[in-house]
Amino acid sequence: MTYNPFATHEQYTREELSKLRSDAQVLELGTGEGSSPLMYEFCKNNPDATVQAFETDATWFNMMYQKFGDLPNYIFNHIETWDDLTNHISEESYDFTFVDQAPWMARIESIDLLKEKCDLFILHDYDYFNHNHHEWIKNPCNDIYINDKTSWLGQKYMKQFKMEDHYDILPPTLVMRKK
Repeated sequence: MTYNPFATHEQYTREELSKLRSDAQVLELGTGEGSSPLMYEFCKNNPDATVQAFETDATWFNMMYQKFGDLPNYIFNHIETWDDLTNHISEESYDFTFVDQAPWMARIESIDLLKEKCDLFILHDYDYFNHNHHEWIKNPCNDIYINDKTSWLGQKYMKQFKMEDHYDILPPTLVMRKK
């Protein structure tokens, strides 16, 4: 098996998709070679489910759409900026949101936008947000891979979500389940 640092989330994403209902509503924020094949497979096996994929990079969007855009329930959306996501959130709730977009802070803004509408998030590369060199870090955390009360992500989301840190393969993947 070849190591792909852009797809270290795959086993967790695949596992969470396998637990969803056959009519699940899913968001993919940031398309890619790791997440899009999994979303495609999920849609193909669950024709009553819907995955709304969003991407801001037009070149990347076109490439992913060419590879995976042939299913009616896997819907690709090109948006200019992640601020435009608010104009496309149409469901009352989502079963799962995969978060792996650029720029970095768009990931936090998207989780904040959706945290009342979604019970499950996967955040790829989460350690970025716990690094001590960021201006939002007031006190250094004990370990950037552990989301506890000393980490920025832990302080921000621990009250609302059970956070499962997966850092055995880097970059790490965070599974966030609503309590």
